[in-house]
Amino acid sequence: MSSFHLRGQRRKQSGLAVFLLLFGVIWEAGEAEGQSGRRTVKPSSPVSSTPAEPNESSNPHSVKPAAGELPSKVRLLVARQSTSKHLHTEDQIFASFVKHLNEYENIEATSIGDTKEGQAVERAKNETEAFVILMKFDIDSFQSGTIIMNSQDLQIEYSVLAPHTGKRQTKGKVYFQGIGGGRLRKSGWPNGTPIRITPDAAGSEAADGLYFWLKLAAMKKAMQ
Repeated sequence: MSSFHLRGQRRKQSGLAVFLLLFGVIWEAGEAEGQSGRRTVKPSSPVSSTPAEPNESSNPHSVKPAAGELPSKVRLLVARQSTSKHLHTEDQIFASFVKHLNEYENIEATSIGDTKEGQAVERAKNETEAFVILMKFDIDSFQSGTIIMNSQDLQIEYSVLAPHTGKRQTKGKVYFQGIGGGRLRKSGWPNGTPIRITPDAAGSEAADGLYFWLKLAAMKKAMQ
């Protein structure tokens, strides 16, 4: 065999050895990389749409709702002084007033019917615990400097008369102005008198105002 042929075989063998060596190095490097840091990325678990319940102990700003009720039972005797026309809306407003008062905790409101102011004061003087509430109705016929003929709108004023003395403790006012009535008043709420356009809303507004005063009175009494 010629020397030229031998040299050719040696070159082929050395080239093959170099190729196998390089392949081995590349394979070991790839395996090492897969073991050291490359991981199969798993799909993230779906995030629950249900919010976590708040932890009051871990949240210093959490505020517990107030009880929203009077500390003890309060009895109310509710009377009314109707207008000379005695509109049907007066009955609806008065019924709503008594109904919403009884929806509050620790309030027992009882209607005692139509009563004049003097009679309501005397009734309060004869009571030992119950407050007498007088709801007075007046026709709202003077609006924005104009007299409204046959007005169906009402001014509703409620007064709280104390037991034993009959003295007025507080009073509040609500306007009832039905849809399609006279000139619409401009509401000054919350600084002015509330205006309501349904009998139920007018009665409810008056009940809310009275309940707010009863709570303030109870707090003042507890601080004494």
